[in-house]
Amino acid sequence: MRHKKTKLHSLVAVGILGIIVLSVFIFGSDPVISTNEAIPDSRVIAQTAYPGVDIVTEIHDERMYYIAIHYPTFKDESLNEQMCKYVSSSKKIFFDEVAQKKKYLNELPASLYILFDIHPVTQDVYSIVFHVESYVMGANGAQSSKVFIVDVNENATIQQTEILVDNEQNRNKLYTLLLNEFEESKEYKPFFFKEELKKWIEDENNRFSHMFIRDHSIVFKFDKYVVTAGAAGSPEISIPLEKLKELLTDEWQKRLNLIEVDSKMDEPNTPPTAEEDLKGSESPGKRQVALTFDDGPHEINTLKILELLDKHNAKATFFMLGNRVDFYPGIAKEISKRGHELGNHTWNHKNLKALNEEEIDKEIQMTSDAIREATEKEPTVFRPPYGGINNQVYNATSLPLVLWTVDTKDWKTRNARKVLNEVKNNVEDGSIVLMHDIHSATVEAVDLVLQYLEAEDYECITVSELNIE
Repeated sequence: MRHKKTKLHSLVAVGILGIIVLSVFIFGSDPVISTNEAIPDSRVIAQTAYPGVDIVTEIHDERMYYIAIHYPTFKDESLNEQMCKYVSSSKKIFFDEVAQKKKYLNELPASLYILFDIHPVTQDVYSIVFHVESYVMGANGAQSSKVFIVDVNENATIQQTEILVDNEQNRNKLYTLLLNEFEESKEYKPFFFKEELKKWIEDENNRFSHMFIRDHSIVFKFDKYVVTAGAAGSPEISIPLEKLKELLTDEWQKRLNLIEVDSKMDEPNTPPTAEEDLKGSESPGKRQVALTFDDGPHEINTLKILELLDKHNAKATFFMLGNRVDFYPGIAKEISKRGHELGNHTWNHKNLKALNEEEIDKEIQMTSDAIREATEKEPTVFRPPYGGINNQVYNATSLPLVLWTVDTKDWKTRNARKVLNEVKNNVEDGSIVLMHDIHSATVEAVDLVLQYLEAEDYECITVSELNIE
C-alpha cells in the first residue's frame, strides 16, 4: 500500500511539472501578469510647486507594455489611500486585460497612462482631475476620468454636492446652462445628444462627481459617450462662476468670493544662480560628448545635477516633460539660466506611435508652450518617449529629433557604479548619453561620469553643439 501511495505521488508530481512546462511553452517565459504587483516598484516621489502636494511618478518600458503614471500624494494618509486605491484599481484592470491578451502583444505593446491635472481653487483646496487612457489591442483604446476636490488643510475630500445646492430647480437651471454651452460649441455641437443630457440631469443618482473648479469657472467633465458621440471624446463644459453663483452653497459663495482663484502658484525656491560665464576656453582637439537628461525637471535631483555640471564646466541637454515643467517652472528657468539646452519630451510621456496626429501635436505643443512660459525661451530639440518613431511622429514637429547612442539604464539599475560602467564601456567621440534626472541614484552617477569624462579629456556640450558641422 505504501509503495502504491509513493507511486501515486510521483505521478502527480510529474503531471504538475508537465503542466508547468506546457504553460511555459504556450505562453512564453514571461510570468503571467494579473495584478499591478507583478511589476517592480519604480515609484519616484517629489515635491511640486503646489503647497501640500507632492507627485508620484512611475514609468515602465517593457516588452509587452508601456506605462506612464503620475498621481498626487499628500501628508495625510487617508487622502493618499483614496488616490492609491483609484490608481491601483486602474492598473489592475489594465493588467488583467494584458494577461488575457498577452500572446497578441508582441508586435504592438499595450499602453497605460494615468495622468492628472491640478487646479488651485483656494489657498488649501485643489481640483485633482485624473485622466486614464489605456490601449490593449483593437481599434480604440479606453478612456476614463475621475475628479477629487481636496482640502489639504482639513485633510479631506470635498463632495461636489457640498459646493452645489442639489434640488430640482437648480438642476433645471443647470440643464439650461449646459444645453446653451453645448449648442454654441463648434467642437461639441455636431456630436451632442440633447436627450442624453436631459437624462443625465434627471438621474437622481447623479451627484455631479465629475464637476470641478478651475480658473474662475466650474467645469463639468463628461466621459466618452455619456452626452455625445464617441468622436467628441470626453467633453468639458466650463461655466463662469458668476453664472452659477445662485446654485452654490452659501459657504462656497463666500469662499470663492473672498479668495481669488489663482491658476499660478509661486515658483519653488531655488538656490542662487551660478556664474553664467562658465563655458571655459574652446578646445577644438578634445573629444566631445553630449549628456542628456529625460523625464524632469525634478525639484531636488535636477538642482544637484546642475551644481555638478557647473563644477565640471559641463553643459547638457534636458528633455523635459511638460507636466513637470508646469509643476517646477522655477527649475526649468534655472536650467536655462545656467546655459543648458532645453528639450521637448512631450507633456505626458506617452508612446507617440499609438496616438493620432492631433494627439501628437497636442503633446508636443503644450510642452513647448510650458517651456516658453517658464524660461522665455523655445525648446531647440525634441525626443519622443521610449524613442518611439514613425513617419507621423517624425513629421509632427520642426524641432530636430534626437535619440541617444549610450543608454546608461539608470532608470532600471538605480546604481551609480553600473551607470558609470555603461558609459566607460560605450562612450566615444560624438556620443549622446541618456540619463534621467528624476532618480536620486543618477545624481551620484553624474558625479562619477563627469569625473571619468574629465579624466579622459572629454568635453561635455549640448546636443545641438555636438551636431554643428
